[in-house]
Order: sequence, then C-alpha cells, then structure tokens
Amino acid sequence: MPKKKAHIQPTGRATIRNIAHDAGVSIAAVSSVLNNLHVERRISETTVAKVRRTAAQLGYLPNIGARRLRRGESIRNSVVFALITSFEAPIPLVKHFIFALRQLVAKGGFAQAGGAISVMVEMFTAGRLCEMPGLLTGDHFNAAIILNTTAVDDAFLAKSKLPYPAVVVNRSIPGYSSVMEAPDSGARVAEVLIKKRRRRLGVLHGNPLTQITRVRVNSFTERTIALLGRPAEEVVATTLSETAGYEAMRAYLKERGSLDGLYSVSDALALGAYRAIKEAGLHIPDDVAVIGVGDYEIAPFFDPPLSCVGVSHQQLAERASQLLFAQLERKVHSRKLACAPILETLRASSGHD
Repeated sequence: MPKKKAHIQPTGRATIRNIAHDAGVSIAAVSSVLNNLHVERRISETTVAKVRRTAAQLGYLPNIGARRLRRGESIRNSVVFALITSFEAPIPLVKHFIFALRQLVAKGGFAQAGGAISVMVEMFTAGRLCEMPGLLTGDHFNAAIILNTTAVDDAFLAKSKLPYPAVVVNRSIPGYSSVMEAPDSGARVAEVLIKKRRRRLGVLHGNPLTQITRVRVNSFTERTIALLGRPAEEVVATTLSETAGYEAMRAYLKERGSLDGLYSVSDALALGAYRAIKEAGLHIPDDVAVIGVGDYEIAPFFDPPLSCVGVSHQQLAERASQLLFAQLERKVHSRKLACAPILETLRASSGHD
C-alpha cells in the first residue's frame, strides 16, 4: 500500500508548490485552478475541489510580487487589501472601510505579510463587477472587502470562486463570509414615524435596489401596512446621489402628492430630498418628518439635523475588517455571517429634541 505524503506545514506564506504537494497534484494543475483557468484546461471537478480545499487549509494568498516580477515589474512580496465598491457608493461609507482596514493594518502583526502591506480602493460600475481586472486571478490584490453590489453582481459572485479571502457587506452570498445589518431597521423607522402621528409615509430609494436596500424598503412597507392598513409610497431615484434624491423627491411632490413622513434609505438621498421639500414650501419636520440611514458625519449639520435609524457604518466597517483578518490568520475556517445591530439617533428632522 503506497505511503501517504506527509503534510509539510509552510514556515512562511504557503506557495503553489506547498498546495501541489499536499493535494497530490501537479503544480500546473494548482496554477490553473487558482487562476480560474481550470475549465478551459479541462481539469476535473474533483481536482479543482481538492486544490481549493488545500489552498484554504494552508491559508494561501496569491503572490502579487512574484506575478509582477514575472512581468518585469519590481515590487516587494506584499499583501494588498482591496476595498471593492461601486462608483455609485456614498463616499462617507467608503471612508469608514478604508479607515477600519488601515487601523487593523497599523496595529501590525499580520504574520503572512513578509513585505509591504497596503490598502487600495477598486471601483466598478454597478452591475458590471465581472469586468473588474484581476478580480478572479488575484493579480492586483490578495484579500478584499466587497460592498455596494447589485443583484447582477451578487449572482456573478455566487457562481465565481475568488482565489483569496473576501468578505461581502450587507448582502448574503453563498460561499462568502458576510456582515449584515439587522433586517428590521426599516420596520423600526415606520414605528418611529407613526408614533409621531405621521400617516402618509413614503420611502425614498435608488434604482436598482441592492440586497440590503430591498430589505429596508420591504420591512418599512410591511410594518406600515401592519400599523396603518396601507403601504408606504415609493419615491424612486435613479442612483443613490444627492442630486438623484432631489430630482426624485421634487418630481414626486409635483406630480403625485404629499407626504408627512419620509424614510430615505441613505443619508445622501435624504440631503437631496431636503432641498426638494423646502423648494416646495414645506417645512421639516412640521410638514414632513425625515429619517435617513447611515448617520454620516454631516448628518448633525443638516438643517434641521437628520435623524438616522440603522446600522453604524463605522461598526459595519470594523466587523467586516475583523472578519477578513480572521480569515487571513486562519482563525475562521468556514464561511461566517456576522450581524451588526440597529442604532437610533433621533434628531430634529423627525420631531425629536
């Protein structure tokens, strides 16, 4: 009976050679699988699964330095953390994630680095994540936090296998660790507004809805129906920008009627809605109470200060970064779902002192 190959624990970062040894396959097969070229090179599903399982067990990270050196570039062996987000994402949200990653990196002690550690931002057009260079190969980065994806992007990720640790934010995708806000934040907003005797409620959101904005809208609408016997009005913006929020709210007030309570699924949309409401000769909160999501640093300086109900973006960013580092250090061996609690910061825009 042939002897089973002894496992050799890498003393530094795991290499393709280590994976080939432990998996009992060729280096060429490992390279093909980790570069997502296994289909065209006709590598069996059994071998693909074995390579990926072994790579995960060894904590393999693509060696960006070696890849660039092969192309004639000079760079130290490094670990590059990527924050992958859409161009449509609110900048204050992105900032929280950059800061959280930098904070963890600054604390030091990431054992696999062996060289430089850096944080980069990679941006894509919503719905076109599949076009991002290096996403499936690890040529540009070897660990990632992914946020602000659409349903099309989520479907692409679900059928893809990234060759490096990754955490998705505010969406649940099979095969990925994720951090989600609690699912009843929209319901809580409905309760706050109705307690303030608001009866004509509306929800302002972008198009298309992401996983988490759909959850917010649905929970708000369902709770509104339960408490008032009718659904909330939907005010649909083309994007999540301030301009889109202004244009959508202005059109609604001009063409469809009035509201006395508005739930905006992002603070950026709320800022645009503020201007449209005031231009219509209405006052906040006397005529229209407004509640946003995100509690951006600018929220207390809205006129009047904006109430926010939802997860803290800072806390979301910290939990996502911690979960990514746990994967990198092999402290998490299976996909994990973490939940961030709802926070309420009620200010003058909803009639609170």
